[in-house]
Amino acid sequence: MSHIATHDGKVTKVESGMVTVEMHVLSACSSCAAHEKCAFVDKADKIVEVETKDWKSYHIDDQVIVSVDEGMGLLAVLLAYILPAVIIIASVVLLSSFTDSEALAALVPIALTAAYFLILYFAKDRLQRKFSFGIKKDV
Repeated sequence: MSHIATHDGKVTKVESGMVTVEMHVLSACSSCAAHEKCAFVDKADKIVEVETKDWKSYHIDDQVIVSVDEGMGLLAVLLAYILPAVIIIASVVLLSSFTDSEALAALVPIALTAAYFLILYFAKDRLQRKFSFGIKKDV
């Protein structure tokens, strides 16, 4: 069973097949009583583009709810953090055990990680189709 994560937002732009939404996203500690005075609270404005067939029903300044499957968040963490860490750790361990060159054992993991992120960059259109957002009007 998949869970849906939602955020409130405001429509900032409407164009053919696409609605741009600005969301005020707070960190998880925003529910703390001291979050107003805390310097560590992460507040950020996020802008997402949502493909929708009923884009004509949205207007600038409409209050909307943007949703995404939580499984997509887990996939994003896997692609952005876990796989690069595995590449770095595995290549350092393998190179350290098969070669005496510390420079090689340091530079090859960096090059492999750069190549990995380059592959992700060139696959961004394909990934964007996979990471899709839903939108509905906030009533």
